[in-house]
Amino acid sequence: MRLVLMFYGSRGDIQPGLAFGLDLQRRGHDVRMVVPPNFVPLARDLGLIAYSVGSDTASVWDSPRGQEILRTKNPYMKLRLAGAAIKEGFAAFDADAVDLLTGPDAELTGVDGVVSGPLCQERMYSIAEKLGVPFSVLRFGPFSENGVVGAVPGVVLPGPAAINRASWKLADALGFMVGRGAENSFRERLGLPAVQQSLHQRLMTGEVLQIQAYDPVLFPGLVEEWGSRKPIVGYLDLPADARGEAAGDAAATQEATRALDQWLAAGDPPVFVTVGSVPVLDSAALTRVITEACAAVGVRALITMKGRTTGPDPSDDGVFFAESLDHAAVLPRCRAAVHHGGAGTTAAGLRAGLPTMVCHGGADQAYWGRQVKTLGLGTFCRLKGLTAERLAAGLEVILDPAVSTRVAAVAGALIAPGAAATHAAQLVEDRFGATRSVSP
Repeated sequence: MRLVLMFYGSRGDIQPGLAFGLDLQRRGHDVRMVVPPNFVPLARDLGLIAYSVGSDTASVWDSPRGQEILRTKNPYMKLRLAGAAIKEGFAAFDADAVDLLTGPDAELTGVDGVVSGPLCQERMYSIAEKLGVPFSVLRFGPFSENGVVGAVPGVVLPGPAAINRASWKLADALGFMVGRGAENSFRERLGLPAVQQSLHQRLMTGEVLQIQAYDPVLFPGLVEEWGSRKPIVGYLDLPADARGEAAGDAAATQEATRALDQWLAAGDPPVFVTVGSVPVLDSAALTRVITEACAAVGVRALITMKGRTTGPDPSDDGVFFAESLDHAAVLPRCRAAVHHGGAGTTAAGLRAGLPTMVCHGGADQAYWGRQVKTLGLGTFCRLKGLTAERLAAGLEVILDPAVSTRVAAVAGALIAPGAAATHAAQLVEDRFGATRSVSP
C-alpha cells in the first residue's frame, strides 16, 4: 500500500512517526512521510521518502514573536501572541497539505491510506475523506474519553471514573467549539460539507483505528476499558540500526561520544537532565539551578541543552554538557532523570530504569508528570519558577532506593519498541485492507 504518514510538531511528535514509517517500509509498503521542513533531512537520512508541510517548528521560539511570548508576563498578551503564531502555523500547514495531496498539481497521488499524528488529525481526517481512503490516528497519550485519567493536566480528579470521563466530554465539546470554524473552513477548501460533531465523536461512530503509542503498564485499567477500540501498542522508537543515521555528522558524533564515555567512566552514574525542546528564555539561569541542586545532594549532572558545546564544564568536572544524546545508549549509565515530561523522553528514562522528576512546561507534559508521581516512579513540578532548592528536594525523592525498585519493575514490563511497531503495523494492515474510507 502507498501510505501517507503525516506528523507535525517538535522532535517528540515526529520521531515516533518516523519509527512507524520505517517499520511499514520494511514490511514492503510504499511510505511517504509528510513532516515540517526542519525534519525532512532527518527522515531522508533514515531512508524514508519525505515531503515538507507547514512551518519550521524548531525556529518558532527563536523568532521575535516567540521570544516576546517567552518574555511577557502579561497573560492576555501571551495568549494573543501565541494565538497569532498558531493561526499563522495552521495557515501554512493547510496550504501545503491541500497542494501536496489534493491540488491540481498534487505531488502525492495514488494514496491507499492516511495515518496522522495528533496535532494534525482533524485536517488529515478531512484529507482522507476527500481522497476516499481509510484513516488512522497515532496518539502518544490517553488523551480522549476514559475513566483512568482526567482531562486536566497535572491534576488527579477525585471521585469515581465517571468524573474523569465527564472532564473529557467537556474538553472535547470546548475544543470543538473553539476549532470548529477553522476545521470547517478547511473542509470547504476541499469541497467537503461542514461537520457538526467533534472529531472524537466521528472517530468513534466510524470505528476509526486510534492507535495508542505508549505503554499500558503506565495506565492500569485502560486496556480493560478501551479494548480493541483504541489499542495500546507500546512506545515507538527508532531501531538501533537507524539511530546512527539520525545522529548527523558522524565524525563529530564519535568525538562527542568518546568524551562522554571518558566522563561517565570517571565517576558515579550521573543524573540525566534535559528540557527537550521546551523554550527557555534564560538558559544560563536554568543551568545554575541544575548545577547548584546537583551539588547540594552530591550527584553529577549530565545536561543536554540547546546551544551548549559538548564536553565537561570547565569550572566543574561533575557536570557534562551535550546538545543531544542517544538515549538508548546513554541513559542506562545514569542514576536518575530530570526532564520536561515529553512522552518519548519519559519512555526512554523509564525503559533505562531511571527514577524520574518531571519539570513540565506545557502541552501533555503535566500528564506524564502526574502519572510518574501517581505510580510512585518519581515526582513532578512546573519548570517555570524552578529553584535550586525545589529541584534538590525533588532529587532527594527520586534518589530514594524504594523508588528505584518500583521503576525497575516497570522497566521490565515495558513493551519493546520493535514489538510495538510490529503491532501497530499489523493493525493498520488489517484495518486498511478491510476499510475503504472515512465519512463525514
